[in-house]
Amino acid sequence: MTDYISSCQEIKDISGKECVIEKYNDAETKLWIKLILASRTIPLDEYNRREYFILVANIVLDNDMNKDGKKKRNTVIKFDPTIPKQQYDKKNEWLYLLVINDRIVKIGGTRTGLKNRIGSYLCGHHVQERGKSGHCSNTNGYIYNTLEFYLQLGCEIKMYGYNLPQTEVSIDIFGQETKIMAQTYHAYESAFLEDYKKNYNEYPILSDNCDPEYKK
Repeated sequence: MTDYISSCQEIKDISGKECVIEKYNDAETKLWIKLILASRTIPLDEYNRREYFILVANIVLDNDMNKDGKKKRNTVIKFDPTIPKQQYDKKNEWLYLLVINDRIVKIGGTRTGLKNRIGSYLCGHHVQERGKSGHCSNTNGYIYNTLEFYLQLGCEIKMYGYNLPQTEVSIDIFGQETKIMAQTYHAYESAFLEDYKKNYNEYPILSDNCDPEYKK
């Protein structure tokens, strides 16, 4: 993961901090942390599709305590919504950006709403290096632990979203025309990723390759 970095003097990390590689090497969860070079990101305000996205959540360290002084949750990061709860909770399709220090690090999509996608990311807490079961996807493990690493470095992390338009299609079932809502987020996600790569030469550093079914 750090084959392109040999010392703290050589890395211009997105955090702007010095000797980030040393902090990385000291992290218990370093196998789940992706170091992010500033040169491999672009500023949000320079993104050619910026107008589609609104701020939907701030991502911060979770230090919430109960009245007895104990942490409310085991997880160490949380997403604080900046949009109405009804919109945040609704199970509809979104594209989203993860942005560290105003630079884009991921484009993703969800068909079950922001709340459910964020809940899935928080499962990244269950890596074995934290003494947990290890039952989480690689994607959630990398995203969760990378975000916590950069929050601990004092970075500002935000989530922006594009609430996708609903698409209704008609299908024939036993001769009866039936209208259903089409699932489109995979197509949008892949189109936005390919557009990003075309303009900036690579995918966002924390994004997986787009769905091959929708590649042109």
